[in-house]
Amino acid sequence: MICDEFKISDALGIILFNPLKLGNAMLEKGRRLQEEDIVQLKKYGVEKVFGAVMEEGDISFQTALGIVGAKLCGKNTAYSVGNDGVCRIISTIRGVFMVNDDRVAKFNRYNRNVILNIATPYAFVEENEIIAELELTLPLISQADVDELVFKLSGNVDMLSVHDVSSKRAGLIYTRFLNNGDETRHFTAVVKRLVKDFPQMNMNFVHEYETPHTVEDVAGTLQMSLKDHIDVLFVIGGQRNSCSRDILMRALQSFVDEIVCPSLPQVGASDLIIAAKKEKKVIVIPYNFDKLDTAYLERYIVQAIVADKLNVFDFNHPQNFIMKSRGRLNDERSERLIRSAGNETSEKEAGIAAVVLAAGVGARAGRNKLLAEVGGRPLFLNALEAAVKSKASPVFLITGHQAEDMEEYLEDIDVNVIYNSAYRSGVRTSIDLGVKSVPGFCDGVILIPADMPNITPEYINEMIKSFRKGEGRQLVIASRHGIKCNPVIWGKDLYEFADMVPENADLRPVFVEHSDYTKLVEVKDENIVFDVNYPSDIETAQKAAIGKDNKP
Repeated sequence: MICDEFKISDALGIILFNPLKLGNAMLEKGRRLQEEDIVQLKKYGVEKVFGAVMEEGDISFQTALGIVGAKLCGKNTAYSVGNDGVCRIISTIRGVFMVNDDRVAKFNRYNRNVILNIATPYAFVEENEIIAELELTLPLISQADVDELVFKLSGNVDMLSVHDVSSKRAGLIYTRFLNNGDETRHFTAVVKRLVKDFPQMNMNFVHEYETPHTVEDVAGTLQMSLKDHIDVLFVIGGQRNSCSRDILMRALQSFVDEIVCPSLPQVGASDLIIAAKKEKKVIVIPYNFDKLDTAYLERYIVQAIVADKLNVFDFNHPQNFIMKSRGRLNDERSERLIRSAGNETSEKEAGIAAVVLAAGVGARAGRNKLLAEVGGRPLFLNALEAAVKSKASPVFLITGHQAEDMEEYLEDIDVNVIYNSAYRSGVRTSIDLGVKSVPGFCDGVILIPADMPNITPEYINEMIKSFRKGEGRQLVIASRHGIKCNPVIWGKDLYEFADMVPENADLRPVFVEHSDYTKLVEVKDENIVFDVNYPSDIETAQKAAIGKDNKP
């Protein structure tokens, strides 16, 4: 695209950057000026216009917005592209608007000419309510720029989606410290506020428990209560939780699987704690909840209740530009509504997440092999990009050794990064962390070592295609001349056994134990499953990359 200021006498065929109102007529943004337009412009005394000349490879803003809008839209959403350069995304049901703040902030850094504003995350929205606006400030954009943007959005779950609120069984634990009337009145005020603030959450409070405010008693009551078929358990403390060694935190640490939100950086509400025990959620309500007025607090509670699975990286605290009001589409734009592809998931295709393992020290290579330059970029990016470009979704990158150095290369890739603080304890800790983060709607997970510089999205897709949805226990393993190698797909029924293929798979009992339902996917080019272990392997990968670049 060539953009400039053009004299009216030279403006025939020029594409307008901005709309122009001429009396009762309107020349829309993106309009290619015709002879009659030039006549009208001269009539109104316009001597120059700012416009663009389309070059090969350029596409209109309407086409670009349609492509990106479709990529942003997820479950229960639809979009409509207007002539004003704005794509409006709406909810097609009444439910909870779900979005990851950090991903939206990242999206707005990808291309300064593409802007995404969203409604308040985790707010309740009505059917046909606008939940996001996507603007392209240019009348034209290159197809290459749009392709790059779409790639950066790949390899992840829906950016924007709306979830209906199914009924949930809830319980309440009161931890008594003073055990007097004032404390009872305090508990009552907190519960009233809890019920009042979340009427749409469709929670059925089926159990109440009381326990002394001690570590042992609270932990015991937590264990007992979660056996009572409860989906969400609210803990209302007799005292405010103040630090990681306080009563409620220690009780949780002794029983739950993970504390995903140990506190909230909000004055007066820092004692919010959110934890997970298998598929159940535990939420410690701030002590002064009945007196607080903070949207962030309510948002995190709703997020914890609605989320399919709780993950630490979902509870970050970035800031985004929020729309002034949501509003509704007018009749004209409603006629151009396009439903999201997220509503048409195939019943035959298995949903496979990907975990790229990049936390290790790489001792045998003598240095961090994953940061060694191969083909002009660090080695680990090759495997990560293959996962992102494949049909696997979402994609998780597990980091550990030199994590900060790796993350410098991830600004332009929309991927879930999980830091493994126990990476020195071996790859099993990374596998466990990755598998635990896979959403419940996935049928399985493919484990990909980040030291595979030649792995391709096509081969990953071939492995995913070999995984049969609904067949129960399954293990799909890459094979080279009949010998098992990485990567590996583990079905959700086998997550607890998930492991990588060692150099001699026959020596790892887990692969023998599950051989009855193991499928091998033979690789045609053995270089695809080449992995880097030793310094000489790094040199081999670097030479192969140079040879690939030099091919005519």
